[in-house]
Parts: sequence; structure tokens; C-alpha cells
Amino acid sequence: MGARQSQSREPRSVSMENPTPAGVIDISDDVVKRLKAGISQQAREHSAAAEDTKPAAKAAAPKGPAKPVTSSPAAPAPASKAVYPAATPIYVQGGGHTISAADVQRQMNQELIKNDELWKERMVKLEENLKKTNTILEKEYANAVESVHKRFVSTAAAHKVPPCQDLKSQLLACYRAHPGETLKCMEEVTQFRQCVDAHRVKILDAPEAAPATATAAGKTAVPAAKAG
Repeated sequence: MGARQSQSREPRSVSMENPTPAGVIDISDDVVKRLKAGISQQAREHSAAAEDTKPAAKAAAPKGPAKPVTSSPAAPAPASKAVYPAATPIYVQGGGHTISAADVQRQMNQELIKNDELWKERMVKLEENLKKTNTILEKEYANAVESVHKRFVSTAAAHKVPPCQDLKSQLLACYRAHPGETLKCMEEVTQFRQCVDAHRVKILDAPEAAPATATAAGKTAVPAAKAG
């Protein structure tokens, strides 16, 4: 008896072969069922929450038939163009110096002003020369009349009209119409001078009629233009 009890108290080692490979955990069918039940419960809760939110969204929508909204494709925004200030034109002179358009315009204006002043000076000189010419003509005519008086005996002829009175009237009228602008009366001055010269030649060619006509010719002179 004692020997058998000592033999039964000795530990025994039992070895069992594991059919599953290493790193793999086996679970029972009950665990699989519980996992599936939990997943199904979560899916039902999510669907119920979605159904609860749909009536609230419908109540917030306005009454009446909803019009279909057609979305038109958005037009592409026009590309913005960069605007730059116009550059001032630059010109290069012969010497290599640069000059802008404003400087060119300024120089042109100065040249125009100088040209206007030059022509004004020329007009003034022409008017002065015309006045001097009229003065010389008057002196020459007076000398001619005086020489005629010396050659012929003058008689009183107050009732006779001096020659070229019509041209003299036209010349005086031109002077009145254009005060200070004697150049505009050059044609009248020429006609009057030619008339007086012709009358003087006629007197010199007819000595027998000189005493009466010379006195009348002495009263005729080129009218001088008055300064305006």
C-alpha cells in the first residue's frame, strides 16, 4: 500500500499537440455570435437616429412645390489686364542727348512765337517804308508843281476843280476804312500817283494851257495817311 501511494504522488507531464499555427487565436462560436449581435445593434441605432433627423429637416423646408434648380456653369472671370501709364516718348538728338515730347512741343511753341514776332516787325517796317514813300512822293509832287509855277505865269483859277479828285476821294476813303493799315491802300495810292503824273506830263506838253492848269494842279497832292 505504501509503495503504491508514493508512486501516485509523483507529478506527471502531459503533452498535447496544438493544431492551430502560432500567432492565431481560436474563438468559440458563442463569441462570434455575440460579436455579430453587437454589430447589428449598432447598425439599428444608427438607422433610427437617421430617421429621426429626416422629419425635422422636412419641417424646416418651406411649403409649396419645390422648383428645380438648374445650376448654370459659372462664367470664367475675365482675366484682369495690367494697365501701365503711357511712357513719355523720348527722342535722341544728333549729339546723343535725349529729349522728351514735352520739350519738343515747348521748343516748337517758342519757334512759332519767334516767327510771329519776326513777321510783326516786318509789317511795321513795311508800314514805315510806305509812309516814307508817301512823304517823298508828296515832296516830289510839290517840287514839280513849284517848278511849273516858276516856268509859267500863274493866274487865279479858284473856280476850276483840281485834277484826279475822284481818285483822291477813293484814297481818303480807304485811309478812313483802314486806319493804321496803309498797306491795304497801295492800289489807290498807285492809281492816284499815276493820274497826277499823267496830268503833269500833259501840262508840260501843252505850254499854251499852262497858266490856267498849273494853278489847279498845284492844289492836288497825295493825301497822307493818318496814324491810327
